[in-house]
Parts: sequence; C-alpha cells; structure tokens
Amino acid sequence: MAQDQVRVTCPVGVWTELTNSDATAITFQVLSGAVKIRCTTGSAPSALTDAGFEYRADPDDSDKQGEVNLTIAQLSATADRVFATPINGRRAKIVVSHA
Repeated sequence: MAQDQVRVTCPVGVWTELTNSDATAITFQVLSGAVKIRCTTGSAPSALTDAGFEYRADPDDSDKQGEVNLTIAQLSATADRVFATPINGRRAKIVVSHA
C-alpha cells in the first residue's frame, strides 16, 4: 500500500520502515534529527550499521535533507523496502511518500 506524505517517527536504536510494503519509488524529507537510510528486500536491514546513506534536517545543507521521486533501484539494485535509523542519539522525524 502506497503512503502519501505520512510522518514517520524513528526511535533511537532501531530501524524504522519508511515503506509499509514493497515500493518502486520514494520521496522523503528529514524534518528533525539525522538518519541513516538503508534498503533491503526483507523485513529489516542487516545489523551492519556503518553502511547506508546519511540525511539530516539541516537547512544549510538542503541537498542532504531527502530525495524526490527516487527509484529504489537507484539506492540498491535488489531492494524494495527502505528503512531509517537515527545517527545522532535523538529520535528523528521524516515525511515520506512512496509508490
């Protein structure tokens, strides 16, 4: 099921799924905090926390606040789900849309 501009809270120490089902494209913006984004085909990413893409709610670095209509294949050749986890010790909030 697609999501349309849903706010997702990411608690510290866990991977939170941004897609609520298999997805082909995603748009997201980090509203608060900083996160690491990982893609997977399963119900959660592997325990390797050093891999992934970092994004943060920093108006001075708007290129790293999120992505617009990014295909999941651009992030990972085999994935169909996207997860986020905070990287600064504080929970994060993200707005997400996906198809």
